[in-house]
Amino acid sequence: MSFLKRAYLYTTRKKIRTGLLFSIILIISTLLIVCFSINSSTDIASANVRRSLKSGFTINAKTLNDGLNNNDIEKILNIDGLTEDYNLRNYTTTYYKNEEKEKLKTRDDTGIKVYDNAGRVVSDLFSEKDTYFTDEGFKLIEGEPITPDTKYSALIHKDFAEENNLGIGDSIILENIEGNEVSVKVKIIGIFTSTRKSSSESYMDTTNLFENIIFTDLQTTSELIYESDDLKYQYGDFIVEDPQNLDKIIDDVKEIDSVEWDKCKITKDDSTYQNVKESLESLQSIVSVAITVIFVISIVLIILILNLWTKHRVYEIGVLLSIGINKLDIIKQQIVEIFMVSIPAFLFSFITSSIVNQMVSSKLIEDISNSIKVTVNISDWIIVSILGLLIIIVATILSIIQITRIKPRDIFSEVN
Repeated sequence: MSFLKRAYLYTTRKKIRTGLLFSIILIISTLLIVCFSINSSTDIASANVRRSLKSGFTINAKTLNDGLNNNDIEKILNIDGLTEDYNLRNYTTTYYKNEEKEKLKTRDDTGIKVYDNAGRVVSDLFSEKDTYFTDEGFKLIEGEPITPDTKYSALIHKDFAEENNLGIGDSIILENIEGNEVSVKVKIIGIFTSTRKSSSESYMDTTNLFENIIFTDLQTTSELIYESDDLKYQYGDFIVEDPQNLDKIIDDVKEIDSVEWDKCKITKDDSTYQNVKESLESLQSIVSVAITVIFVISIVLIILILNLWTKHRVYEIGVLLSIGINKLDIIKQQIVEIFMVSIPAFLFSFITSSIVNQMVSSKLIEDISNSIKVTVNISDWIIVSILGLLIIIVATILSIIQITRIKPRDIFSEVN
């Protein structure tokens, strides 16, 4: 009788043993696959959360005589790890005049008046990315925003427009207060409103009152501030792909030799990421520990069970040896028996681990990111199955070798 037939007969005859071994391997492999799946999902969740936080840094180059130029910006954007989501800004204070060079009315009923008929001019590469619109509640209600293609254009407050009978298509003159006397004519392309009042109006310079703020393009402020036709920038806001790399990216930025970094200030903006960083790391640590513990326990449990069952088959092994069955055939029979039980268990574990993932894994992830769906990764299942089979094979061989080294006569004497 071949070892294959003996393995089949033994496995089908010992239904309780076979069923118990199948259940143990199924439970162990299911737990391991679930842990691997959670670990993979937490890695994905962490990466997605980090990206969604939009961490980055701001370069303050206002103290540079010529600010940042397009060449500097291009070098910065070529650094690995930066996204294409960035904004460039300039700030100045100007008098507001109509085309006849008559001063326009500004709000001055509160705050500290430093200049009459003046306001703060904010220029952006993208006005929609300015913190006034993203954080302060400004909302464009008519017209178009400022974009990189915009030149000599302006967005004005609704109250300012009504007070001066201005509308889209009209032109106003911005006359610089700071530095040399420079004037630029701009066309109104949009009107915005502020959805809430500032809490510190009474302490503000009147030029900073929301109604007195005008948004314009970078070409306009480059001429007002730097008296240059070339674009120049006081501030640059940059977003990194992964906040974990923020410090390294800032170091890379400082290696650009065309900028006097000792005169600039770079400010990190990763407070949101720092707030959730500990939670992300704690969850990943818990999962890693769980995988290690379950894996070690699984190995010990499998070895103990196989050793125990092999010792209960001492008499059978002695009989096989006494009738001339060689040791290699006995070992091969044992391995085939294990394969007949473990392979179906590993195959079925793909289904059971998927069910357990839905019940358990998603609960661990949803506190971090509801968008992450925990599923069984085929590669994780393959890794667990291969490692499991290797452990079972080694444990089986070690158990059998200990017995096959004993002579059949000694085995029967020991049993008797």
